[in-house]
Amino acid sequence: MIKALAVTELGKKAEIIEIAYPQLDDDSIIIKTAYSGISIGTEMWIAEGKRADYGPPPFVNGYQASGQVVEVGQHAVGMFQPGDWVTVFCSGAHAQYVKASRHLAHKLTSTASLKACAMFVQPSVAANAWNKAGIRTGDVVYIVGQGLIGQCAAMLAKLRGAYVITSDIATDRLQRSRELCADWVIDSNEQRAVAAIKERFLGGVDIVAESTGFEALLDDALDTCKNKGTFVFLGWYPDRVSFHFNIPHSKQLDAVFPCFIGDYPVREGVIRLIESGTLNMAKLISHELNWDASADVYNQLFTSKRNSYNGIVIRWE
Repeated sequence: MIKALAVTELGKKAEIIEIAYPQLDDDSIIIKTAYSGISIGTEMWIAEGKRADYGPPPFVNGYQASGQVVEVGQHAVGMFQPGDWVTVFCSGAHAQYVKASRHLAHKLTSTASLKACAMFVQPSVAANAWNKAGIRTGDVVYIVGQGLIGQCAAMLAKLRGAYVITSDIATDRLQRSRELCADWVIDSNEQRAVAAIKERFLGGVDIVAESTGFEALLDDALDTCKNKGTFVFLGWYPDRVSFHFNIPHSKQLDAVFPCFIGDYPVREGVIRLIESGTLNMAKLISHELNWDASADVYNQLFTSKRNSYNGIVIRWE
């Protein structure tokens, strides 16, 4: 048996429990977890029961981890070997050992990047979105929301040579965005972003990404796009969404609906950026937890205290 962090009551409680050691199959590898990364976006949708990815509780949440390969399935021989250091996308990442598909595992060049690469999913989501949106050097890009995916999207857009605008309402996220992510940060507590942007960019901007998943923000976000610009549905929406049709219709916008973390080369490229320090994911990690103290913090994510956290990693070694 191994230790794991499990959601035991939807939207209320997580606990350290014991679960069975994962069973290897031909197409997978098993790693001894060094770090698992907590997403306070999609992962909390699951923990609160708004998504049913893992069924009813108790279940081990999380989907990104880094560590050392300890077992290799038959079809993964030649790709990986015991002792390799990797980062993986997997089900139930918050455990001492996890199983991952060989197609969703990536070798690391150094143990120094284990912590940062345990958060590789969020920038991979953003990179996949920008590939689909066709972002170009010199584009003006506006990102609604500066949660972790929004932060990663802003950093990657800047690396592509775009002028990046962001907005949010949380003091901590606004400050982090100013320091690390964007060229211009708008505090939406003080002014409507759409009015501020149109004052500076009269016709709107080239690409707009809504990263929060809050339907109420869509109309203003769509309105900041220029004619024949591109709108990216970067957030995840738990139900049906609606917006005023005539805004994107009259502007003849292109709409992009990215999903998941991109193809293998996209993830490889993101991990290279993280390992080189070009994409500074380490700066986006606000909390590092020991596994035996992780339940206390996780339970705070079910409350308004969630907004005081950014990237979170659990250390399992």
